[in-house]
Amino acid sequence: MQTDQPAQRSAGALFGSLPRVTWHQDGDWRRQMARAFDDLAADCSLGAEVEPRSTGEEMALHLGTARAQDLTRNRPRLVRDTVAGLPEDRADFDWDACSDVLFQDHDVLMLFDHSLDGIEQSDNGVHQSLGMVNLAPHDWVAAFDPDQARDRDRGFRHT
Repeated sequence: MQTDQPAQRSAGALFGSLPRVTWHQDGDWRRQMARAFDDLAADCSLGAEVEPRSTGEEMALHLGTARAQDLTRNRPRLVRDTVAGLPEDRADFDWDACSDVLFQDHDVLMLFDHSLDGIEQSDNGVHQSLGMVNLAPHDWVAAFDPDQARDRDRGFRHT
């Protein structure tokens, strides 16, 4: 897929699994979104607390946990083999607890509800009444808290 072409909704396609409000974003936006996944993965690798710092990271974490939940249902042997040797916890695979711990809210998931199209716009009544922030795709890279913003010069992954 060319990076400036609309995202395709197909099985396994990352950008097509995002809300349709993002499907026509350009290649630069997609690189930023891919970096959100990389940033969260780096946090995990470093043993840092995983806390989404932007809407892009929040969406990446939602998609990642949904994928993990799907794998536990559909590929239990793969999951068992992957986590073999890790310490067990009684909260392992408790997806509701995971959701409570990892997210302050789930506003970004409203973008999947087609009956709420336009909610990403800051002049939308629901958007304003619920105090939502950074739901428009061009705002997904903005840090929720400027003091916790990631280094702008961290670069991108090279493949």
